[in-house]
Amino acid sequence: MYKSFRIYCVLALFTFAMFFIQSCKNNTQIVGSSGGTSKQILKKSTVNGQVVTESSGIPLDSALVFISSSSISQVTYTNSQGKYTFQIELGSTTTFSITTSKSNYVNDTTNITVTYGNDYNAPLIKLAQINTGTTPSGNPKSIYLISQSASSIGVKESGSIETARLTFEVQDSVGNPIDIDHSVDVYFYLGSSPGGGESIEPTVIRTNTLGKASVNLTSGTKAGAVQIIAKINFGGETIISKPVSISIHGGLPDLNHFSLSAESMNFPGYDIYGLKDKITVYVGDKYGNPVKPQTAVYFTTTGGIIEGSALTNNLGTGTVSLLSAAPKPDDSILGPGFARITASTANENLNTILTQGIILFSGTPRIIVIPSTFDIPNGGSQQFNYTISDENGNPLAKGTSITVTVDGTSVGSQGNLSVTLPDTQDRAWTKFNFMVFDNVDTVNVASPVSISILTTGPNGSAIKTFSGISR
Repeated sequence: MYKSFRIYCVLALFTFAMFFIQSCKNNTQIVGSSGGTSKQILKKSTVNGQVVTESSGIPLDSALVFISSSSISQVTYTNSQGKYTFQIELGSTTTFSITTSKSNYVNDTTNITVTYGNDYNAPLIKLAQINTGTTPSGNPKSIYLISQSASSIGVKESGSIETARLTFEVQDSVGNPIDIDHSVDVYFYLGSSPGGGESIEPTVIRTNTLGKASVNLTSGTKAGAVQIIAKINFGGETIISKPVSISIHGGLPDLNHFSLSAESMNFPGYDIYGLKDKITVYVGDKYGNPVKPQTAVYFTTTGGIIEGSALTNNLGTGTVSLLSAAPKPDDSILGPGFARITASTANENLNTILTQGIILFSGTPRIIVIPSTFDIPNGGSQQFNYTISDENGNPLAKGTSITVTVDGTSVGSQGNLSVTLPDTQDRAWTKFNFMVFDNVDTVNVASPVSISILTTGPNGSAIKTFSGISR
């Protein structure tokens, strides 16, 4: 009890000193270059948290919680649910140390970063109870992960947390943590890893009075999964923990790794409203890794309507829907039917970076054939050139089928008689041709020939029928 009382007294004196310093700082005026003064703008933030017993998870009542930074310090106690709250005023994003203590429990220190103007929910604090009994533990028999500060970290210079702390516990044959008389060295090493310079420290440490040993994992320059393995050697036996995996996520977007694609580069949305085309962005960091998940990307379009934003997933991709609607696109360079889709986000220097894609809104089918009348001599032939496009001269959408049928006696045909269009914006896919030839015979008699050109597909259907003679 006397030792706990001394701890509380020291904390109280430190709190008073920090309060006095903060009061002085809050009254400090900043002198501008023009000679005027301005006060720093402070915003309130709420820090909430909970303290529980490590072994059972039961909330701890009346635990002392002390939060401090270089300029702020406060003390409070947990309530009956083990919860605590701090109201703090910040002038910028600030890193705090939260120290938690209670009689007969091991003190805990946790570092947090509170963003300027935002509230923060602190990680759950688990206090380990001090073993005051006299029964010693047995020899070490197993080792397992008991806690970790984060399930994922970011690559170097990503703006995310770059280090995670993992704590392992060594237990005897009945599941009790080994005591100090049975302490052993715990060796840490990496299993599989992305190979970007990630590291662990320390590589070996001795267990404490509670049978625990901790290691810090620091990310490198590559994203991926990292395995941390803990090993002990005792009595000629090697005891190894199951590999513990932590994800290393990518950093902030990089222009050279920012691109855009569409499910359909040509979709039939010029005359048909309400159709959807999926637009996907691929966002990587400067190391070529997917950016950290939940990176926001924003979209605009010069034709139709597009969802305003998407959040990237673990692969650095995000998808939105482009909806065919007014206005009909009309690009200043490419002409009617072409829309520019722009995706934007921010890089590590807080500058906006952009990538663009061109989408063709194709319209209603049109058929033009030259010539539309013909007279094929005996044994002769006639070539026909035909164009199938939309009203803007652009190719029709993927899956459009074109069929040419020639009906007549003693005639044959060859050329582009059956065509299926790919997903294309190239106007070369609007120009086709075929040839009709008269079979040589001894009788020069005019016979009727009928030709039809049919197109059908996502843009709709159209047919062109014309006729002539062969001799």
